[in-house]
Amino acid sequence: MTTPSTRRRTLATLAVGVLAAFTPRGEAFPPRSVEVEATPHGGRTSGYLPPGGGCAFAPMAGTRFGGLGGRVRLRQPLATTVPSSVVIIAQGAVESQANTLIAPGSEGERNVPPDQFMGAGSIAVGYDDRLFGVHLGVGAREVYGLPVPTIDPSCVAPACRTSPTYPSNRVQVFPEARLRVGFLDGFYGDASVGAYTPNMTLRPGLQAGLGYATRAGHSVALHYGVQMVHSDSAGQRVDLSGTLPVTERVSVGVGVAAVNNDARVDFDGRASVMVRFGQ
Repeated sequence: MTTPSTRRRTLATLAVGVLAAFTPRGEAFPPRSVEVEATPHGGRTSGYLPPGGGCAFAPMAGTRFGGLGGRVRLRQPLATTVPSSVVIIAQGAVESQANTLIAPGSEGERNVPPDQFMGAGSIAVGYDDRLFGVHLGVGAREVYGLPVPTIDPSCVAPACRTSPTYPSNRVQVFPEARLRVGFLDGFYGDASVGAYTPNMTLRPGLQAGLGYATRAGHSVALHYGVQMVHSDSAGQRVDLSGTLPVTERVSVGVGVAAVNNDARVDFDGRASVMVRFGQ
């Protein structure tokens, strides 16, 4: 028969165990290390293309994409007795994009950019300690250039303008910044401008998130924000991701996202494999 005192001891033991599981332990801070991460990704997005000429708005295109991203993170401790370090992060991605017309432009424009490969990347330098982190940097991505009107050879001037084409791309520069408040091995919150994953260098934005991480390498995070699509479109993004350690030096992860764009809700996903070298 279970007595009240036995039940109280059992409940107290469970409470202590739960508290210990969610409480950061000791000075858990990564030592000097280099982390190399590969991130295949794919999905779809949509938005208005860059406008040109006198049109009020350009065609809306849907884009299916798939590619590979990568990230290298170098961490150098500042002292042996204080849990703080300097961090350098370089990341980028290359993907194949295929466009289809969703809606014509205001002047009946129907052309969309041809299928092609696009690339992007960023670099940031930061400071991390156990309760606070800040990273600052810069990134650049390829975006579609302004449309160029085509000429109908059978047309008699002045009505010779036909649907514009997108013969070239241009480079768009964006800031890279992240602020973390909370534990490296516990609950934390963060806010960022730019790309918090390699594949997002192609579609950066503004986002904030909450997450939980363990010293062993387990983590889960939820982010919400606004993501750039084409150079003139943006959508609201919700992203859920997690990582799982395979060994002390290798971890795998997955992430899924939904983006509420101008015409529809789009989805994308990614996987990751990270290998850590160093102490």
